Amino acid sequence: VQKTKNGIPYVAGIGAGIEDTDGQPLSNILLLADRIAMINPEDGNTTPLFVAQGNQLFMNDVFLKRLFAVSITSSGNPPAFSLTPDGRLTAKNADISGSVNANSGTLNNVTINENCQIKGKLSANQIEGDIVKTVSKSFPRTSTYASGTITVRISD
Repeated sequence: VQKTKNGIPYVAGIGAGIEDTDGQPLSNILLLADRIAMINPEDGNTTPLFVAQGNQLFMNDVFLKRLFAVSITSSGNPPAFSLTPDGRLTAKNADISGSVNANSGTLNNVTINENCQIKGKLSANQIEGDIVKTVSKSFPRTSTYASGTITVRISD
């Protein structure tokens, strides 16, 4: 099908054929159009199953067994989620279950609800709360130092 407007031809068509590629037959179905849409005629729904237009493919629901993508970015401005080819993951809000392994990074305003084990050096600018419990025991006031031992028992 062809239409000419202002001297510019617009063509839509379907082609089918078989060609040899590297000595192997390759079958082709080619669609020539500015926009391609597939609509399900059974349910009378005019919402397309997919639309291809301008080097983009639009689908409402997609189920993939495996995805190979150069990068993944969510919609929105700015995007809430992105994964780049070098492995940089950015998520504005994440609930993560299971384990997280990291070699470096920064955490802000974090709560550790349960036990924590630090196998390296701990450095802190401010610490609130008890770290060490201290007690004192007075010695007798004499001119000489006390001799012997004093046992101090601490119980919480």
